[in-house]
Amino acid sequence: MGLLNAIDDFFTGSTAEVEMMSASAANEQREQARLLNELQDEEETFGLTENSRRLSSGGKDPCGSANLLLSFIGGVLLIYSTYEYGVDNGVKVGGGGFDHPYRPPTSTDLDAISNTFTKETLHDTRQAAKDLIYLLHNYYGGENKAKAMLVESWQASWNLERDAFLFENDGIDDRGNGINNDDDDSVNSQDKRTLGKKNQGVKKANNVFNNPDDMTPEQLSQHHHHKKERTTKLVTTMARALLDPEQTKFTIGTIGSSVAAGHDNCHFDSYESQLERTLTPIFAAAKIDLQVQNAGEGGGCGDNHKNQVFCVTQNLSPDVDIIHYSWTYFEKEGAEEQREQLVRWAQRMPRRPMVHHLVARGKANTCEADSKENVALDQTYASYAYNAFCIQTGLYFGGHDYDTEAANGINRFGWQHQGDGYHNTTRYGEELPDDDPRKVSLGAVYRNWHPGPLGFQIASDAFAYVYVSGLILALDIIEEDMESGTNVFERWFNAKGRRVLVADEGDQQDGHSSHPADVVQRELLQLPPLENMPDPIFCNPIYCSTPHPPRCLNYELPTFGPAGINVESVTDDWTLWHEPNNWNYMVGKVDIAIFKKKDDPEWYEKCAHLDACGGMTTSSRRAGEIVYDLPVEHMTAGLVVICVCCGKKIAESMVLNNDNLVFQLNGRVLDKKGMDLYPADKCVRLLKGFEESGYQKEEKMLLSVGVLGGDTEVKISHVIVL
Repeated sequence: MGLLNAIDDFFTGSTAEVEMMSASAANEQREQARLLNELQDEEETFGLTENSRRLSSGGKDPCGSANLLLSFIGGVLLIYSTYEYGVDNGVKVGGGGFDHPYRPPTSTDLDAISNTFTKETLHDTRQAAKDLIYLLHNYYGGENKAKAMLVESWQASWNLERDAFLFENDGIDDRGNGINNDDDDSVNSQDKRTLGKKNQGVKKANNVFNNPDDMTPEQLSQHHHHKKERTTKLVTTMARALLDPEQTKFTIGTIGSSVAAGHDNCHFDSYESQLERTLTPIFAAAKIDLQVQNAGEGGGCGDNHKNQVFCVTQNLSPDVDIIHYSWTYFEKEGAEEQREQLVRWAQRMPRRPMVHHLVARGKANTCEADSKENVALDQTYASYAYNAFCIQTGLYFGGHDYDTEAANGINRFGWQHQGDGYHNTTRYGEELPDDDPRKVSLGAVYRNWHPGPLGFQIASDAFAYVYVSGLILALDIIEEDMESGTNVFERWFNAKGRRVLVADEGDQQDGHSSHPADVVQRELLQLPPLENMPDPIFCNPIYCSTPHPPRCLNYELPTFGPAGINVESVTDDWTLWHEPNNWNYMVGKVDIAIFKKKDDPEWYEKCAHLDACGGMTTSSRRAGEIVYDLPVEHMTAGLVVICVCCGKKIAESMVLNNDNLVFQLNGRVLDKKGMDLYPADKCVRLLKGFEESGYQKEEKMLLSVGVLGGDTEVKISHVIVL
């Protein structure tokens, strides 16, 4: 009942508000829900015409607040129906509710779905978006410089211009015709930027494998096509969020290490918190709540990218719109496997989110595009908008001569250095009085190996700039459809009955329309269906070509989604444990001193980090057992993994060499000789696969973890199946 109590606390007087809603409004919302549950699993793109820049105004939506409230209540009740937490028994129970692919309206139902995104909302959203873009242009020294730092420095190129979309007639032979028609084709070439003369600060890459200056005509043509693919996915993501009458929240979620968590800073200063504050006014204008979830976690629990990508649908909300990934100091050789797993599993989540990688460092002339593996991921998954941003690369692309400064003894990327060469503190730090010590603290580019608030700010701004630019492009196209009287759902959600507007015969000249924009106005291009996803290039297809993402029960904190595995039963010997972290856990010493002096409970809460180790634990000398009900319907590979806490190599002693710990599957004891450490050293792979391990998929599969007694301590942090 804990979740229901939380609902009551959140909605003060909510019962009265619901009772005041008309029956017709409630019925309309239920009908919309029914229609959207029948949607088809296809993604479309669009054409863009010259008249798409006109501004419109319109009336307000009188039912907007009612629909928003009902949508929220319905969503909460759905989560409650699939996710309970039995405090008394220490049992974590998870259902599903997230494996239905995103399904847009069918063509026959388009007219039945009301459009709650009005012209007035469009106008307000565009104005808020342009205000942010204008602010960032001014802040970074002009439009060209801002774009260089925030857009052109990404690992793979974006094209955020209005002609950057794929049309239905775009073929392999006319993707650019080998013509260098991009204004940012040379952004990754060190010869095109003033990056300093001496390599004393940040290394420069000798080979940049996606440099257009080194491409053949065919490669350049492919390069242009990939840019359009990325932009298409970006704009489609934004348009669907704006138009879907059931979507009242836009979610960006990060999985990652202590960098993602924001350690050695206040949580308030992490890049996720900055990004949420930056983007909230834009999404508020669109009548959409924005949430940026920070599931970053320090290394003390023993986790890394190898096991945490398996838990993306619990660590983050399963209906996340964009996923961020950041494990800079954990990734060694072979990390492209986990990134590819994440991109592929993300496409099996309801909203098929984009995956963007944040790198805490970077090279002077490229964001890690000197790796053939990275470039291969960029190209293979361009249609899913996979990309990466590097903090130091973004700063270098502004033209500041960091290398000469480093040669003269000034290392702006050193520990606790204030000022990045462009600004001495963050934008919100500039609002503080000069004698406030917090103003200086906010100017740290790097606290140590962890970025500081100013370093995090450029990451936040880069994500915000790209996302808002995509949103503006989506608004232009939505406005075009509104003004033409077309059902706005048709372009984004309809795969049946496409319409192409053809110019009148009188407009034809030599077989071509004098208004070619009208011809392509309604053209659509289906994005790659899930069944046509490219073959994996790094990850094991048995694990990363499954029809469902992995299911996970993660006892560590934080998690934002429902657990994917139920607990069938548990004895009293097992208890739920979490590390008792105070507000100053992993907060930098400077900020601790500042806020201790202020003694402000509000700031203690703002500073406190969310992450904590945890698990189901037993140290009893008596026998005890916990039984997990594995979600058989989602297990196609037959992978079963247990992770324990706490430490990077704890699994060998706590599990493999522990004779008092026994695993059974449907009453059959699992032989530890067939187990191995996977996917991380804190985890043990109990079952590699149905066929390989000699086990067949059964109608019900119960995994028992039993302690036989003795001086044994076990802490289960994760259970993973696939």
